[in-house]
Amino acid sequence: MTRPGLPPGPRGTLIGGNVRQIGPRRVDFFLDLARTYGPVASFRIGRRQLFLVSDPDLIEQVLVADAKYYIKHFGARVFKPALGNGLVTSEGAFWLRQRRLIQPAFLKTRVAAYAPIMAQLTEVMLARWQAGAAVDIETEFSGLTSAIALKTLFGLDEHGDRERLNGALHLAFELMTGRLSWPFQIPTWVPTPANQQLKRAIAELDGVINGFIAAGRARREPGSDLLSTMIAAQGEDGAQMTDRQLRDEAMTLYLAGHETTALTLAWAWYLIACHPQVEAKLADEWCAVLAGRSPNAEDVAALPYTNAVISESMRLYPPVYVIGREATRDLEIGGYRVKRGYTVLMSQWVSHRDFRFFPDPERFHPERWSDGLAARIPKYAYYPFGGGQRMCVGSNFALMEAAIVLATVGQRYRFTIKPDAVIDVKPQITLLPIAGIPATLERR
Repeated sequence: MTRPGLPPGPRGTLIGGNVRQIGPRRVDFFLDLARTYGPVASFRIGRRQLFLVSDPDLIEQVLVADAKYYIKHFGARVFKPALGNGLVTSEGAFWLRQRRLIQPAFLKTRVAAYAPIMAQLTEVMLARWQAGAAVDIETEFSGLTSAIALKTLFGLDEHGDRERLNGALHLAFELMTGRLSWPFQIPTWVPTPANQQLKRAIAELDGVINGFIAAGRARREPGSDLLSTMIAAQGEDGAQMTDRQLRDEAMTLYLAGHETTALTLAWAWYLIACHPQVEAKLADEWCAVLAGRSPNAEDVAALPYTNAVISESMRLYPPVYVIGREATRDLEIGGYRVKRGYTVLMSQWVSHRDFRFFPDPERFHPERWSDGLAARIPKYAYYPFGGGQRMCVGSNFALMEAAIVLATVGQRYRFTIKPDAVIDVKPQITLLPIAGIPATLERR
C-alpha cells in the first residue's frame, strides 16, 4: 500500500530547500539522512524533490527491476557539456547500441593483455622516486593512471598534452559540480564568468581528444588500444561510430579509467599507511607470491589479501559515492509514491557503512572480506561500480589495474603520512581528497 505524502526528511527553506544543510561535505548529509530518517528519506534542492534510498533491496529495485522507468538524474546531466552523450549520460536505444559496441573492448582476454603496460608504466614511475622524498599520493597515482589510460585507451606513450588534458578536465568538473548546489540552474549559454571558464575548458578537452581520434584514424594499421577497437566496431547495421560518438566515449572512458582508479589507489595507500599491521600482511603476501617481480594478470587471483584491501578501501572511500535516477513515470519505492520527475539517489558512502552488513563500519578491516562476505551480504549492500545494466563497463580493468599497481609499488616503497596533514574528502563527481595526501617515501 502506498503511503500518502513524502518520506520523512529534514525541513528546508521555502526557496532553497535543504541546500544549506547539504553543504560541501555532502556525504555527511547523506549518511545523517539515512540514519535519522530510515531506508527511504526525502529532501529538496530548490524545486527538485529527491529521495535517498539506502536499503539494498530497494536499491536493486531502482537499478534492476524498475530500471526501464528511470533515466540518469539531473546531476548526471550537469556533466553532459564535458562528457557529451557517452555511456554515463546517454539513454535508451542509443545507450544500448553504444554499450554493445564498446563491450568487446573490455572482454576478459583483452583486459588481461593490458597488464604488462600497467606494470611497465608503474616501474617507470618508481624509477623517478627517491627515498625520503616528499610526495602527494593522489598526484602521483593520478599521473600514473593517466599514463596508463593514455596508453591503453589511445595507444599513446607519455604525451605532452597530458597535463593540458587533466588540467582542463579538473577545472570543468569543479565548475560543473558547483552547479549541483544551485537552487536554480543558469543555462550554460548565459555568458557568466563561470560559464565562460567552462566553455574554454571544454574547448581545451575537445582539442586534445579530437587530436587523439584523428591520429587513431590516420594509422595504417589498427593498434591494440581501446580507441582502435571502438573505431573498428560495427553495429548490427554495419554502422560505425562518428567522430563525435568516439569523442564522447573516449572522454567518458578516460575519466573512468584514470580518475576513479587513481582515487582507489590513493585512498588505499592512505589507509595502508595508517595501519601497519595491514601493510605487514600485504608485504608477506607479495613476498610469497611475487618474490620481487612485477605481477601479471594471472597473479591477481593469487593475491587474495591485496584484493581484500582494495575492496575494503573502496568500501570506505568509494571513488563514486552517489548515483541517481530520475523517474519517467509515477512509481513506488518502499511504500512511497515517486512522482514522475522525482530523483532517487543511492549513496555508496551510506550503503557501505550499514551496521547490518559491516560491523564497526568506520574501521579499516580488510579481513572482513576473507571469509566469503561478498557472497553473504545482499548484492546492493556493496556496489562500488554501480549495478544493473549500467554497471561500469570497465570494472574488471580497474580492479586488475589497482592490484597490479598496488603490488608493484608496495614491494619497493612504503608511505609515511605527514603528521600534520589534514586528510578529508572533497566530493565532486568523484571522492577527492580535499588537499591531497602528503606523504614521505620510504624504501622497503
